[in-house]
Amino acid sequence: MGHELSHDVIESWFCLMDLEWKWVNAVVPKMTQKLLRRYSLLLMIRQMQPVGRRSLAETLELTERTVRTDLDSLLDNGLISMQAKGVWLTDDGQKAVKNLQPLVENLAGIRKKESLLKARLGLRGCQIVPGDCDDRPDVKTSMGKATDELLRQQLPAGESIVAVMGGTTMAAVAGTLSETLADNRQLTFVPARGGMGESPAIQANTVCARMAEVTDSHYQALYLPELSSESTSSSLRREPMIAKTLNMIDHANVAIHCVADAMAMAKRRQMPDEDTAVLEQRHAVGEAFGDFFDQDGQIVYRVPKLGLSIADLDRMDLVVAVAGGHSKAAAVEAYFQIPPAESFLVTDEGLADTILKK
Repeated sequence: MGHELSHDVIESWFCLMDLEWKWVNAVVPKMTQKLLRRYSLLLMIRQMQPVGRRSLAETLELTERTVRTDLDSLLDNGLISMQAKGVWLTDDGQKAVKNLQPLVENLAGIRKKESLLKARLGLRGCQIVPGDCDDRPDVKTSMGKATDELLRQQLPAGESIVAVMGGTTMAAVAGTLSETLADNRQLTFVPARGGMGESPAIQANTVCARMAEVTDSHYQALYLPELSSESTSSSLRREPMIAKTLNMIDHANVAIHCVADAMAMAKRRQMPDEDTAVLEQRHAVGEAFGDFFDQDGQIVYRVPKLGLSIADLDRMDLVVAVAGGHSKAAAVEAYFQIPPAESFLVTDEGLADTILKK
């Protein structure tokens, strides 16, 4: 029976090599770390066999309990044998080491990039998914799933007000959040800024409503155009529902947002030609929370405050930026020279590779 099971497991692992790794992470989010650890264990057994459990634990700097659990699984699947002299690889174990090598090397490469990008940008944490969403829009779904996993790990327990930006990336995040995100948490989603002239499907109000729906949480809409005149804004701010939402935004303790290319965002916001000309003259490369900044992270233009700005992030318990695609590399690199608080970044290889190759 063990022999038959081992063939099934090996065959399943081989199949994983032909799949987009994003689907593996979607089904078993923690499989990456487990696979890399057990592959290292198989490699060490091959090099040291016959070898004892304690020697493996000391060499790999793991607890004996972890090694024992992993060895039991490998034994059940027919990849190792345990004899009086120690642990040996079986024929199937040898095949597993050989055929998993390309996949593991790819995974280890992404983990290394995460460490490098974290150090380069001064991040609290970083997650990179395979692909480039400039070339393949479905990569945004992978970033959404990675964001869901990150939030499940990092969101504080109890009550949180989560401020969210709009856009296609945020819409992808909203579509991939899981109901378990609200376990032991009471979440209220609010738009981080006033509305913009864009498709209703990607406006912050819609994104918030979707996030609340899929997590069985609450949301509060903000019916306030971002680029309205000062007199109109002042009048609208006195409306009870708008005042209530703005107060909730001011008390948000979590922010999930994107980082945009400056000119693309100016077009999305339908900014007047004279304002766009100012952005060009001041060499703006990126935008976040209505703040436009140059390549040195200097803010060169601000949309009137109708919600959060970058300066508000300092008081947050958790800040997560989600941005991908090689075209946003300059904007993201400039942005992370600004934030007063350490942030998490969820991105793709297209953006990460562009920054790291500089």
